[in-house]
Amino acid sequence: MILIYLSVIYFIAVIILAHFFTPLEYKWTKNTISDLGAQGLKYQWIMQAGFIGFGLLLNLGFLLKFITVRQIIYPDILIMLYGLSVLLTGFFSAAPFIDGVRYSMRESNLHSLFATVAGVCFSIGVLARIFTASSSGESWLHVVFLTLVTGTSLGFGLAEKGVIPIGKGIIQRALYLICFCWLIIGLR
Repeated sequence: MILIYLSVIYFIAVIILAHFFTPLEYKWTKNTISDLGAQGLKYQWIMQAGFIGFGLLLNLGFLLKFITVRQIIYPDILIMLYGLSVLLTGFFSAAPFIDGVRYSMRESNLHSLFATVAGVCFSIGVLARIFTASSSGESWLHVVFLTLVTGTSLGFGLAEKGVIPIGKGIIQRALYLICFCWLIIGLR
């Protein structure tokens, strides 16, 4: 479990660090975490290392967990797929948020695809935990987190379309925080 916790701490540290190396056009309230590693940025590699390192540490943590308990915990496989998808987003950067920067639409689409797969795997992983929980209290904990993840994801989509006035950067950071809390609290 230590590596799982370390993956969260590492990712948070990299996200914070990457903010110090963004151009003036970056606004944390409206720009996403993926924008910290967008194509064409001088220091995009910082956030890319964050995505890749998080995915590696998270999956190594689960592998060590499986070895320690001497069994595979199947709902955790979905969270490992989430980690793998986050890792892959680090190899494919988002489109730039600054006008006039040349970029690869294919790379941007792959980044979005892996980000979407990560979200789906995470949500299904939490859902699976509801049904495999050892107590009703634990099950309800997962229900609360799944509701928060789903609601926040919906809010992100609405913010992206301009339906709600909250910046998508704020909502996405809330979503990451909820996911990180679940990784620390929900996997005990």
